[in-house]
Amino acid sequence: MVLMNTPDGRREIVIIGGGIAGSALAALLARAGRDVLLLEKDTFPRAKLCGEFLSAESRRLLERVGCLSEILALEPARVTQGRFYSASGRDALFELNGEAFGLSRAALDGALFRHAGRTGAAAFEGAKVERVEEASGGVRVAVAWRDGRRTEVVAGLVVAAYGRRSALDARLERSSSPSPTPWLGLKRHHRPADSEAGRSLACELRGRVEMHLFPGGYCGMTFVEGGLVNVGLLLHQNLVRRLRAPRWLDVRAAVRARSASLHDRLSALVAAEEGFQAVAGLEFCPKGTGRGRVLFIGDAAGMIVPLCGDGQAMALESAVMLADLIGTGPLDAAKLSGRWGAAWRGRFSSRLRRGRLLQASLLWAPGGEAAVRLTSIMPRLGSALVRATRNVAAAGLLTGFVL
Repeated sequence: MVLMNTPDGRREIVIIGGGIAGSALAALLARAGRDVLLLEKDTFPRAKLCGEFLSAESRRLLERVGCLSEILALEPARVTQGRFYSASGRDALFELNGEAFGLSRAALDGALFRHAGRTGAAAFEGAKVERVEEASGGVRVAVAWRDGRRTEVVAGLVVAAYGRRSALDARLERSSSPSPTPWLGLKRHHRPADSEAGRSLACELRGRVEMHLFPGGYCGMTFVEGGLVNVGLLLHQNLVRRLRAPRWLDVRAAVRARSASLHDRLSALVAAEEGFQAVAGLEFCPKGTGRGRVLFIGDAAGMIVPLCGDGQAMALESAVMLADLIGTGPLDAAKLSGRWGAAWRGRFSSRLRRGRLLQASLLWAPGGEAAVRLTSIMPRLGSALVRATRNVAAAGLLTGFVL
């Protein structure tokens, strides 16, 4: 099939969103000979709210996408252990199931997007999709470009990979939670302080991802490339409402007062950037996989709780799964929608449910203390809990533990 040189007219497949899922899918489809147009409203590099932890499963998936060597060239932090801290300061160290990576989304998303372009996808930044609607023989996609132009593309299939939330959700008549969700996410990059405490933290954090539990939320902490430490927080709205203002210093003070481990950890870090990323109303449930000729992947289909550390691997996995379903034969959007919905639910629905169950159990103070205490005695329990949020085989262990 012939690729067009301009981002308008008719295309076989249009992908909305150049993040992990969208760019990975574009690369896979282009390599299979499909005519793919990838549209990203932002420009790279861009910061994004994320735990920036690529679980061990990601290595195989990145290799399948064809860009593992490019990701390794970014020199991500290597992570092989996990460490849980309860609010009281008790800790439990355990082995992860393989080598994971710490890599900023600014580096990862840019690398994946460029890889999609090199593989053969027509990849454009600064292309905001304003409207998606059924058209004769396909889906009409209206695009506003950063230079002020507006064009329309008619596609046989549209894949929405625009993340957890978009104005397009309303246009596509996608339902959201009947009531606002209580969760707020925050993220900021830091560096270890040039002090004895900072050097001690750097030594302890090297090769590890830490999860600090406290009343009203939790904090994830890990190195990414360039010696930066990513600090990600998930906070309940009840905690946020008690703050004088939703400023980083106020948040920092609040969580230090609720967590013995964070009291020392956050004191040993200095901010490496101005401002921070914040998103309210985070939903951790399936959102739907298709609407007519529009399919959804990545966080647009459903988001797992950050505590599981599996969100980015799920985005890659969903891209590989959908690429396999589309294949190289004739494109039948109606049949594909049903098959994709069944495949996504079979692979991810129970995983999201187990993640919510695990989060609720650990954020219940007695449950969090008990989990950390047991894991400190039986480190294999920590590895088993990781597996339980990745596959069905270990689900029974999780259910038995939290009940």
